[in-house]
Parts: sequence; C-alpha cells; structure tokens
Amino acid sequence: MNIFNLFHHPSGLTDLSPQEVLGRIQQDPNVVILDVRTPTEYRTGHIESATSYPLGHESAIAKDFSPDDPIILICKSGHRSQAAANTLMKLGFRHLSHLQGGMDRWKREGLPIKS
Repeated sequence: MNIFNLFHHPSGLTDLSPQEVLGRIQQDPNVVILDVRTPTEYRTGHIESATSYPLGHESAIAKDFSPDDPIILICKSGHRSQAAANTLMKLGFRHLSHLQGGMDRWKREGLPIKS
C-alpha cells in the first residue's frame, strides 16, 4: 500500500457527515457500508449494517461488489477509507463515499454502535 494514499483525498470521493451516513442507512437499509479498520477495531464497535473488509482487502471487495454499487467506506479517522477509495477507484469503482472523521467522529456525535 502506498502510504501517500492515507492522506490523499481522491477526486470523486464524496465526504459524508455522520448524520448523512445515518440518513442514507435510514433511507435504504441495504446501503453498502464497508468498514476498513482492523478486525479488532471492528469488534470494539461498528455501525450496525457495516461489513468488515480491512484495508488491503480491496480485491475481495472487487469480487464481492459491482463497480456500479454505491459504497460508503468507514475507518477510524477517515484516512484509511481514503486509501481504500484510491485503490477501489483504480479497480473501476465510481460511486464511493466515506465517513469524514471516521468512527471517531461517529462516536463523538453519540450515534449508535454495535459491538
């Protein structure tokens, strides 16, 4: 993985606030939310509908989802989700968003988590 991707916000990646992510979940319970943190981080608390795909497993995402699927990426602070988006965009994914501020911000705003 290129460490530059952690701090590079790819053009085409949409930033979402926690409230915007929550709104999308409420609007469409089947929205694809992928948590790219480590399995240990995921187990300590995640968004209920999120599926764990740790950073570095973008090829598995590409096998399991279509490049046309709208996907919301989640991490701890927003950096790893940007890195995952960079890789997924190179694999042809076009409808990517991420939780700006990550789970840190989600928790600060008192939104629900599942552990």
